[in-house]
Amino acid sequence: MRAIENAAMAAGRATGLQLMERAGEAVAAAVPDWPAPRLAVVLCGPGNNGGDGFVVARLLAGRGWQVQVFASGWEAVFPELGPPGPVRARQGTDAVTNARRWRDEGGSCRPLAALAEVEAGRILVVDALLGIGQTRPCDELLEPYWRARARWDRAGAEVRTLSVDVPTGFDCDSGAALARRPFEADLVVSFHAEKPVHAHLRAAGVTVTVADIGLSS
Repeated sequence: MRAIENAAMAAGRATGLQLMERAGEAVAAAVPDWPAPRLAVVLCGPGNNGGDGFVVARLLAGRGWQVQVFASGWEAVFPELGPPGPVRARQGTDAVTNARRWRDEGGSCRPLAALAEVEAGRILVVDALLGIGQTRPCDELLEPYWRARARWDRAGAEVRTLSVDVPTGFDCDSGAALARRPFEADLVVSFHAEKPVHAHLRAAGVTVTVADIGLSS
């Protein structure tokens, strides 16, 4: 996928920023139009998947959603997240540009541990933590979400879940679980073409859609 993106950029068909914006637009377009009050909880990791998440957050806020962003690795852009952790967003990337745009347009960001403070209600969770490059166990990254989710479920919250490209906790190529309990998506929005993991997800009853973001020659 990265090779396809690089080829599209080298051919002048799109910039990295344009591709990220298109990806975010595709995800936002797939979000159900719930009646208010409605809250989008967007989980952003430190890479390009997280950059897509910041685009989604900005676009949903523009559509009138209440949006709360919870992130890991973005301390350089959002000092309120606290001291930097071992994994940080790389400076000078398109993801950082979109994180700063979210900040500059009035958006805020909270650490994943603060998910426990979200009140139960009508909640859409957008998983933009890890994407096609994930290869390592990620139980620690997902633990704050599952702790909050258990509380929401006990309180009778209406929760729907959407993953950007690949749910956090799955190897993109093999479909193997990288967590004891990977993120459980109702809907996955991928880009350009399905990845091998998507067949496994479909077999498990997950809805997978593929969006055209202009990578075809």
